[in-house]
Amino acid sequence: MNIIIKKIKIVVFTIAFTTCNYSYAQTNKIETELDVLFQKALQAKTFNGNVLVAKKGKILYEKAFGQADASNTIPLNKEYRFHIGSIAKEFNAVGIMMLKEQGKLKLDDSVSKFLPELPSWANKIKIINLLQYTSGLPQIKWNEVNQDSDNMAFLQKTSALEFEPGTQYDYNNNNVFLQRRIIEKITNMSFNSFVIKKILKPIGIKNAVVDPGENESLFAKSFNKEGKPDILKYNISGWTALNLKDFYKWSEAVNSFKIINQQSTRELFEPFSKDNQTGLGGGTIENGKVTSHIHDGAAFNYQALLISNLNFTIILMTNNKQNNLEELSNSVEAILNK
Repeated sequence: MNIIIKKIKIVVFTIAFTTCNYSYAQTNKIETELDVLFQKALQAKTFNGNVLVAKKGKILYEKAFGQADASNTIPLNKEYRFHIGSIAKEFNAVGIMMLKEQGKLKLDDSVSKFLPELPSWANKIKIINLLQYTSGLPQIKWNEVNQDSDNMAFLQKTSALEFEPGTQYDYNNNNVFLQRRIIEKITNMSFNSFVIKKILKPIGIKNAVVDPGENESLFAKSFNKEGKPDILKYNISGWTALNLKDFYKWSEAVNSFKIINQQSTRELFEPFSKDNQTGLGGGTIENGKVTSHIHDGAAFNYQALLISNLNFTIILMTNNKQNNLEELSNSVEAILNK
């Protein structure tokens, strides 16, 4: 009997050892192929930035490529924070849903309930219209607006909406602007403080910074294809910058309903009509699980892309926009699916 048991143990150990070796070899192969992909992109000057790839909840690959700014003297590392453009709009959308879950607002509340200083058209706009970009608000006048107070003054002088709320889709940053102001009015906190203290720190994100300045350490500075640096300016406030690991923590927190519940997440994934952007970009929930979450963002010469599903997560961030992150992510996905 003891001999049989010993033989069984040997067989089990051999299978486990073989499986472990195979898994290790596969991981090494993926890392090697990803290295080749991004080294070639770096040499071709088609990618300068940071990359994270995870599979089944485990980070397989996390690396930095290129330079932290236009000087070409400071190499990027994995700790650098990047402006993530429109993906930062997820924080105000999630903040709105947090307040909804706390009973402090309803999605069919009118904007005027919280911002009575706005003209009478605010009575017709519901919070759900802001989340789905169907408010009818005019576009921000970027050439005239230099700070939040400028934009609020512009809205207070706006006499009419572009269209009846809830009837059309228009991807528009004034929807984001008013979400942030509503959060401030309800919480008596600046939106930037609310993001750090009430959303990010509770889920273990400690390195994020909102509206980082030129002198912020470990913050990648953007530059164009000719190597000219951008002038960093926030016409409206509330733009969160993240490093790779914190971005991944954020993605996992959304996927696991750690910040807001499944119903709230489902509502944020619900577009006005097919292929329209939502508060979380785009995504689906099936059988109680987030089966996809995709969001891209750009500002100045920053660009970021998040692709997450049940099998893998891909995060790409660049401070030298080439408009090719989708192409690169497709190549990463092909490597993962071999």
